[in-house]
Amino acid sequence: MEARIEERLDRIEAALTAPSKEYLDVPQAAEFMGMSKVQLDLWRSKGGGPDYHKVGRKVLYSVADLRAFMASNRVEAMR
Repeated sequence: MEARIEERLDRIEAALTAPSKEYLDVPQAAEFMGMSKVQLDLWRSKGGGPDYHKVGRKVLYSVADLRAFMASNRVEAMR
């Protein structure tokens, strides 16, 4: 019973914290990831950052790509 309640709470929390858009511009993506716009700019020019889309002159990040990038850079704490 407790596991079901926790699972439902996790889904509710995820829905509340998810951005309302599927694609974010650079400032929105930086805020979503908790880092500076400059860091995203550096990654785009030198490589190593999350995947992005270029539509004309506009750079967009998909929320799914940002989440995948963060998940791929997760480091487990030593125990």
